Amino acid sequence: MWELSKILNLDQGDILLNKLQKAGVAFAAWKMPNDVSIQLIISLNNTVKSNDLQLSEIGAGFLINEYADNHPIKPYYISADIVVKDNQTSINPNVKSSEIDEFVKQMNDPSFTKTVDSSEKSIFSSNEFEEAVQQAILEIKDGSFEKIVLSRYKDEPLPAGFSIWEFFQTICSTYKNAFCSISHIPGKRVWIGASPELLISDSVNQFRTVSLAGTKALEEGQELSEIAWTQKEIEEQALVSRYIINCFKKIRLREFHEHGPKTIQAGNLAHLKTEFIVDYSELGFDELADQMLELLHPTSAVCGMPIENTKPWIKEVEKYNREFYSGFLGPINFEGSTDLFVNLRCMRLSENKIRFYAGAGITEDSIPKKEYLETEMKMNVLKRLL
Repeated sequence: MWELSKILNLDQGDILLNKLQKAGVAFAAWKMPNDVSIQLIISLNNTVKSNDLQLSEIGAGFLINEYADNHPIKPYYISADIVVKDNQTSINPNVKSSEIDEFVKQMNDPSFTKTVDSSEKSIFSSNEFEEAVQQAILEIKDGSFEKIVLSRYKDEPLPAGFSIWEFFQTICSTYKNAFCSISHIPGKRVWIGASPELLISDSVNQFRTVSLAGTKALEEGQELSEIAWTQKEIEEQALVSRYIINCFKKIRLREFHEHGPKTIQAGNLAHLKTEFIVDYSELGFDELADQMLELLHPTSAVCGMPIENTKPWIKEVEKYNREFYSGFLGPINFEGSTDLFVNLRCMRLSENKIRFYAGAGITEDSIPKKEYLETEMKMNVLKRLL
């Protein structure tokens, strides 16, 4: 146990994460919104990808699901075999001592396999993205969609001396009201993010989800009450709220509380947010989290409406694989709660570069140039901290 505690020292977090990557070990670390504690979990088993998921039947761990995997969802599951919090290490009682010995050996003598970057083409330039937005507007006006979300990515060189752990700690301290996470699935690279958007939260007492849409830059010293929303942004957020209410209707759930919309801050950006709460003391509803997770992902905030039309159109126009961007991730059955977030304001680390992602919700009132600038603003949430 002494040797294990020496290896799992968060004061040397960068060394630890590098060893975990090189050893091909799945891990996840996170900070919940409005909290300061960071938790790290490590899986000693092969990461499971399943389309037969029942949240209540899985042990404590971390889920991460790709954008394209839905109906049924097929998340990766990182089991919480080892938990490190405040440099205190605990081990799942089901873990065998031989598994710990093998892990220690692996960490002391890791083998390293490089991940080759793909040569995908994305919508890089302003003109290309704006042309795609204009095309989307025409489709909406023709009645093909109500709303569609287009995304793009941008690659930047990995800065010399870049420290994964220090950067993660920086986003945790900078974006206090966001869900900040770092995760690694062998073969899927390292993902870091600071998401402002809850997908589902499920505990003994209640179920929660939110609709989040509309984006404005928040100037230094500007009060949230001073933000003026346009009709386009109000309608964009209302579409997401209606989508959630329609999901409730599909499972015949009518007893819920709706709060909002209200303006909230996410870093240096402002958004419109409506919260939906189901109080379990007022209503017993078995497997609500499983049913809503299946219905909600991907949300209209990352895909558009109706999904059966927008999703194939997005794939054809974007010409790249979003992977975990705009999927969902978060801890499950951890400390009495399951909390999954939409994977936004995120980046993917490779051998020598960082890939930033961002999207914009398109309605018939959209202005292509403004939508492009919105994606730039969203990418800068993390880029500016480099």
